[in-house]
Amino acid sequence: MNNEPELTVLIIDEHPTVSQMLARSLRRIPGIRVVGETSNVMLGAELAHQLEPDVILADFRRTGPPRRETYRWLARISPSSRLIAHTSYLTGGEERSLSHAGVARCILKGSSVRRLAEELLEIAHSNGRGAAGRAVRGPTPEEA
Repeated sequence: MNNEPELTVLIIDEHPTVSQMLARSLRRIPGIRVVGETSNVMLGAELAHQLEPDVILADFRRTGPPRRETYRWLARISPSSRLIAHTSYLTGGEERSLSHAGVARCILKGSSVRRLAEELLEIAHSNGRGAAGRAVRGPTPEEA
C-alpha cells in the first residue's frame, strides 16, 4: 500500500470533452486524485470552494467575464489551491496578467498527459516559490 499523499486536482475546462478526457487520463496517474471535473465555471467555483483541491487546472477563454477576472475570482474562492491556467495559446502579456490574478503557472495544451501530471506534481510541491508565471511550452524533442 502506498502511503504517499495524493495530489487532489479539480479540472475546469469550458470544453466538456477536454475536461472529461483530462479527468479520465489523470485518474490513471499514481499520486494524483481527480476530485471533480466540469465545463461550467460557476459549478467549478462551487466545487473549488467545497473541496479545496491542491490544484485547480482551468481553461476558460470564451465564457463569462474577462479571463483574468475569472481567474482572480477563482483564486479568492479557493485561496489554498494552486491555480493553473491550462490553455491552447497565450497572447502578449497575458501570462503576466494571469500571474497577477493568482495563476501559479500557465501550461500550454498539447503535451502528453504524463508530462502534464509531472508539471502538476512539481507545481504542487513548489509551495509557490519560483513557479509563478512560467509557461510550459509542451514536450521537448527528447520527450516527443
